[in-house]
Amino acid sequence: MDLVQLRYFTRVAQLKSFSKASAALHIAQPALTRQVLLLEEELGVQLLVRHSRGAEPTAAGLQLLEGAEAIFQLVHDVTAKVSALNATVEGTLRVGIPPSLGGVILGRVTANFQQRYPRATLALREGLGNELRAALLADEVDLAVLTVNDDPKLAGTHLCDEELWVLQPRRSPGLPTPRTYKLSELAAQPLIQTERPHHVREYIEGEASRLGLKLNIIVETNAVQAIKDLVRQGLGAHISPCSGISKDILQGNFDGGPIEGLLFSRYLVRRADRTPTLAMTQFQELLIAALRDSPVPGQGIRVPPPR
Repeated sequence: MDLVQLRYFTRVAQLKSFSKASAALHIAQPALTRQVLLLEEELGVQLLVRHSRGAEPTAAGLQLLEGAEAIFQLVHDVTAKVSALNATVEGTLRVGIPPSLGGVILGRVTANFQQRYPRATLALREGLGNELRAALLADEVDLAVLTVNDDPKLAGTHLCDEELWVLQPRRSPGLPTPRTYKLSELAAQPLIQTERPHHVREYIEGEASRLGLKLNIIVETNAVQAIKDLVRQGLGAHISPCSGISKDILQGNFDGGPIEGLLFSRYLVRRADRTPTLAMTQFQELLIAALRDSPVPGQGIRVPPPR
């Protein structure tokens, strides 16, 4: 068995026709048929059932087709990675990042990336998770930081786990000491949260439901500054990733702190049908390094150790 035979068989199985595969491969049909027959003889199984309308893969043929497609994808990926070793990082890399995380690390990552790769351009797009996921699938961004990685069309790398904190109106003077809250003590309070669909909100509501609680959400808005202004005015509290609000609490502008047991993951995600470029891999390394050195206190962001 060799890659040529596998490629011939794969094309016939995909098109379900020797004649169509022959035209697509630019090879005479008798030569194509002979190569497939040699492959069947070598494996000792029938791979295709020939009929008047074309050819259908047998159970064994379907199994081989799945394996062959994986082999060709692996060959493609390895070739791209080897070629990238001699490539330069240039062109435009489009990156989507959520507002909460962007305020903590985006400036540092951007500066480091531009310093190392002056021939490259970063096109940064801020948005909530559902917006960034849609942009990724629409090929409007190359990479995006998301809180879920369960779509077969997307491939992601685990970046970190992050605590959820609560932002409360300031009640007393002086610098506060963040304390740990329980979700049960926040459930009855008026909350100001992002609109649905939003992965963090869905996660919070799911955890509340698991505990038999129902959250009292009185205002919905995706405007981060508006949320903070409403909390400052005493209208309600807000639950959010620590990267977006911990600094406000430590500076004495708000009360608040981590919520016990609420932890979610972040992933750097690309489309699964796109081979990672050198620019993507280098940006990922800089992003993980920035997260590892994050100024978020109390181990609010936990980065997996290097492999």
